[in-house]
Amino acid sequence: MYDRATRTLWHQFTGEPIVGELVDSDVDLEFFPTSRTTWGEWKAEHPDTTVVTREGGTYPPWTYTNESDERSIYYAYRANPDSMFPIAHRDEALLPKTEILGVTVKGVDKAYPIEALREERIVHDRIDDIDLVVVASATTSDAHIYENPDGLTFSLPEDAPDEGFPLRIVDENRTEWDVSREKLTNASDPSNVLKSVPSNISFWFGW
Repeated sequence: MYDRATRTLWHQFTGEPIVGELVDSDVDLEFFPTSRTTWGEWKAEHPDTTVVTREGGTYPPWTYTNESDERSIYYAYRANPDSMFPIAHRDEALLPKTEILGVTVKGVDKAYPIEALREERIVHDRIDDIDLVVVASATTSDAHIYENPDGLTFSLPEDAPDEGFPLRIVDENRTEWDVSREKLTNASDPSNVLKSVPSNISFWFGW
């Protein structure tokens, strides 16, 4: 990512300046939760959301195509299993364009294939000595990682829909937790929250 204000090129995975005036400084970019989902899934969860109209007068509406549309500029790129350029550090554990959720905890990097997360919906893990829980959509690439210091075991409630991102999960004590991109909130005690851990979705070759 290029920052014209400071003329700095930033590493999109680490938030560190790699070329420009801020290299060797103590400045790092702050991470915040993002989602890679569909408009339909997002709108169902956030019905009051608005977006900029495609009728902006600069480009015709048909140029703003869905990525699944063959006319989209990203369609051919995503459909092609090969990268556009040589991969310097290739890891054969996954195919180069496997979509993953990546996280770095205490200097340890880990990647979760999105396809596996869609199937599991909830994944418990430990990186170094940090307990985590991953919550994922069953239909899109939306997935988020949360702190889990007490090592709680979460599951989907019996009435959870088969599609979309879970908006509520339960622990082994049958306590319900509300799910947002930023945190898990104990429904019985809103002061009890489990914060999200900075992560990003990318292709395997990039991670």
